[in-house]
Amino acid sequence: MHSGPTDTEIIERTLAGDSRIYAELVKRYQNLVFTITLRYTSNREDAEEIAQDAFIKAYKSLKDFRGESKFSTWLFTITTTSCLSFLRKK
Repeated sequence: MHSGPTDTEIIERTLAGDSRIYAELVKRYQNLVFTITLRYTSNREDAEEIAQDAFIKAYKSLKDFRGESKFSTWLFTITTTSCLSFLRKK
């Protein structure tokens, strides 16, 4: 398990204005997100770009996270959608 604040605590602090704490969520989930994107693209550069885009989308949409599922599940959905959008554009 993660040491330090929970995902929910980090989300609450981020929404309260402490945007730097969001980096902790990125650190926790960067391997998961990158693995997902790499499976979709098989290209490291594209996977890195999509992963970054997914974290940005998650940050911008954090206020919409209702907590009905785990943050990782919500982030997985954003990542998958980002991958599919990227592939459609390509």
